[in-house]
Amino acid sequence: MKQINSLYIHFPFCRHLCNYCDFYKKIPESIEEYSAFEKSLVDMWERHDSLLDQFDYKMDSIETLYIGGGTPSLWGSRGADFLEKLFHKKEVSLLKNDNQGEFTLEVNPGSWKEEDILSWRNFGINRFSLGIQALNSDYLKLLDRVHDIDDVHDILNFFNSEKLNFSVDFMLGLPCHDKLRPRDIEDELDQIFKYDPSHVSLYILTTKKTYVHKDLLPDEEEVASEYERVVNYFAKKNWHHYEVSNFSKPGFESRHNLSYWRSRSVGAIGASAVGYLAEDGYRYKWKSKTIDFESETLTKEQVEIERLYMGLRITDGIDLDDRLPSGFNNLVDKWCSEGFATLNGEKVILTSRGFLLIDMLMDQIFTL
Repeated sequence: MKQINSLYIHFPFCRHLCNYCDFYKKIPESIEEYSAFEKSLVDMWERHDSLLDQFDYKMDSIETLYIGGGTPSLWGSRGADFLEKLFHKKEVSLLKNDNQGEFTLEVNPGSWKEEDILSWRNFGINRFSLGIQALNSDYLKLLDRVHDIDDVHDILNFFNSEKLNFSVDFMLGLPCHDKLRPRDIEDELDQIFKYDPSHVSLYILTTKKTYVHKDLLPDEEEVASEYERVVNYFAKKNWHHYEVSNFSKPGFESRHNLSYWRSRSVGAIGASAVGYLAEDGYRYKWKSKTIDFESETLTKEQVEIERLYMGLRITDGIDLDDRLPSGFNNLVDKWCSEGFATLNGEKVILTSRGFLLIDMLMDQIFTL
């Protein structure tokens, strides 16, 4: 029987719907919506068990858990109590001993309580992902964030004082009213580092068609320059740039997200959550309004292309082997000469410049 050791749970509620965000979420109108959501998780878990039985998988011990959203910190101690009972009922254990597992909860500034965070820690959460996005009031307003700078420092102070393990989400490529005063991203990161995070995710802003500040967005060259400045900043800190958008202290890489990038099986429960049964190339995505999911079975070619793309996103790299497209070795030589990749034995590993242009590099693979 095949084992799933990673699980993603999606919490769909937020205090406010930011104008750029495409994740599935909504503002709850009453506490009854929380009860309905919890019932849907129970029902989905039943469907999930049937799905795993169908493909001969089991999920009885979890090494990585990620509770995302939405704003899961709004679930509070109620959520910790609910999941404690649900995991017990389903006979699913979190591997907590000797730091075997990594269990993450997303938290937004202004949308949390101290006692709730401690309840989650008692449940088993040992890693928190803080949705900071920027440490400048002007940028927070342009991003339509509901929290302010004081909220940011409040949460960072608390996590630092409690010596909690936490990651920070930041965004690059933000809109700017004054093009003559580029963002001082190094100063914002300096402020973050005072609170001793173990991990930082830096994503380039992508916007919906309806985003209201498109005219203020930087061009590609400006974004590339900002990205390179960030890469240099973390290099000076001796942090590990282990994935296109992710940096960590050595040993604090996101183990859950590495499961995706290493094309491993990940279970998923909750509206819009996506799971993958790696040995069968089977992907499923839960619908947002019914207890049902859509699914697809990838062809061998699709599985290999995904393995290639995901492997190139991380410093694990890709092994040169006979599963790669014809002509790929010559393409790698070209990448190395242009500074997009390096060869370490039989491994192809993208450089930071290659990370930034990975979509262009993948297009070159598709033309082979």
